[in-house]
Amino acid sequence: MVKIEDVAREAGVSVATVSRVLNESCGVLPETQEKVRLAVERLHYEPNLSARNLRKNESRIILILAPNFSNPYYSNVLSGICDVSRNLGYSTLIYNTYDSNALDEKLVTSLFQKNRADGMITLAVNRDDYWLAQYAEKYPLVQCSEYVEEAAVPHISVDNRLAAKESVQHLIVQGHRRIAIVTSTNRYLSSTNRLRGYLDALEEAGISRDDSLIAYASADYSFASGKQAAKDLLSLPEAPSAIFCVSDILALGAIASAGKMGLQVPWDLSVTGFDDVDYTTMFHPYLTTVAVPCYELGRRSMLLLYDHITQKPGAEREVYLPHQIILRETTAPQARTDA
Repeated sequence: MVKIEDVAREAGVSVATVSRVLNESCGVLPETQEKVRLAVERLHYEPNLSARNLRKNESRIILILAPNFSNPYYSNVLSGICDVSRNLGYSTLIYNTYDSNALDEKLVTSLFQKNRADGMITLAVNRDDYWLAQYAEKYPLVQCSEYVEEAAVPHISVDNRLAAKESVQHLIVQGHRRIAIVTSTNRYLSSTNRLRGYLDALEEAGISRDDSLIAYASADYSFASGKQAAKDLLSLPEAPSAIFCVSDILALGAIASAGKMGLQVPWDLSVTGFDDVDYTTMFHPYLTTVAVPCYELGRRSMLLLYDHITQKPGAEREVYLPHQIILRETTAPQARTDA
């Protein structure tokens, strides 16, 4: 069993300093607090918190609001949050909102007050949930992945607009000019920014916008809606040679639809996805996609929330993690059609 003395030795500080950090007492330099916190995380130290909680009127509970536990994207983010929260001595309560429209101020306030939580992490807010700003003035809150662009609320994400732009630019470099997008009817900022990135890439390449090449799948990125959106695009009189999808599940639906229509990916149609969930390499062709560091998003969101709970000086309010374009088997140069 890891003891507080082990944490002190790992961090290179005294036991008293570790105790002050764990009890959120003043007088400890920020860099020293960070050393202790990292040591706690590395050693998986779990302090006896009962007496301290009663003394400080803390619950040591973190609320997490997620729309879909079964989605591999969210399950990986949740793993990151829960691993760090456990190491910091917090319990987590995960509430399934089922969809973003179920998230409102009344629900959040009720959950917070009922559970006496010390803070909250939201995984799916709509881009126009402006009420969050007023709520965040009362309680520690971090938006993970999705956030309200104009609200001054701490958030952590990737640069979805830039990532989408780079993904479409890859298709353009391969000679594709008639490039479609399968986006979503939801109100997530990520969907909006991925559409913006798609349009940015076309504009920079001198390719005119064609609204017939913009198809909308369901709000929850269902496989079936991806299939239908791709079918509609591929049934156009002048079908696209490539499709950029705002999620991997939609991209897998597009590949399935192309196969049913007698098209081979990537020779007849190039397809790209977004997120790099586990399904992308379960069967051939392996999906070209944008890799999002889901576990790290969860891990960093909990650390960010902890900074705001403890009122750490200079705590970050806007964090963007790096993404990566992963080239696999679903994209290829556009086939020449001239004689």
